[in-house]
Amino acid sequence: MDSSQGKPVVYPMPSPGTRTRRVWEIADAVTEETGTRAERREVVRQFVAENGNANTANTQYQRWKSAYDARRQRGQHEQTARSTPNGRAGDVAAQPLRVGSDGRVVIPHDMRAAMLLNEDGHVTARVVRGELRLISRPAAIERMQTETATLKKPGESVVDEFLSERRALWGEERGEE
Repeated sequence: MDSSQGKPVVYPMPSPGTRTRRVWEIADAVTEETGTRAERREVVRQFVAENGNANTANTQYQRWKSAYDARRQRGQHEQTARSTPNGRAGDVAAQPLRVGSDGRVVIPHDMRAAMLLNEDGHVTARVVRGELRLISRPAAIERMQTETATLKKPGESVVDEFLSERRALWGEERGEE
């Protein structure tokens, strides 16, 4: 972890034909075979079976895992950006964030975009069963509009109905103003 940025360090893939590259190749093969990210013990076991050093395997596995997770996370964010209609609240895959000692959390750009969080930075926060939930004003408005849209009958104008009720209450006729 690069403590100055709060981001994981992603190492470049080792050169082809090296022992360190072999660990990455084993991890990639196990991942492809199982369909899930390779587990450390399996990668180390296979590398040691090829007369490799267990310490090298552990170090390179960690570097491979960081690179794999970064590639996967980047892919998920790109997929979310493509599938979220512009101007609508969207979803972003879970990702680890760091809470500073002062309680500050930096929300990544793709998450702010999915939250419709604009420059004013105002959010409403609450905690539900230990889970912190934040919602921006535009996302809250969108949610309320979506929820109340089911209450409106097709062709009905709630505003016109409201105004006619007020005009009747005030004793005004519809066309007079």
